[in-house]
Amino acid sequence: MALVVLSTTPNKKEAKRLAKKLCKRRLAACVQTHKIQSYYHWQGAICAESEIALSIKTRKKHYKKIRKFLRSHHSYEVPQILAFTPCKIEKHYKKWLKSHSLKN
Repeated sequence: MALVVLSTTPNKKEAKRLAKKLCKRRLAACVQTHKIQSYYHWQGAICAESEIALSIKTRKKHYKKIRKFLRSHHSYEVPQILAFTPCKIEKHYKKWLKSHSLKN
């Protein structure tokens, strides 16, 4: 089953590093990055920061490995790690996704 994992990084360099490692290790078939503006509570204050969002396309069975990878390679004390199962996925994309992530 397909899964989309969302995370953020403080800068493009870290986003690129994480995306490449996730793909190289075949934990993700695809990682998209884009610049965003985030507003959030942190240590009693409202923060506003530019960040890079990561949209990680993978298979559901790889979630635990991706979570472990992000927690150990991420610079944030509390990295965003959110996972969603698509309600629909185009069959050719699903086939591609399966063939470009870990087999086991």
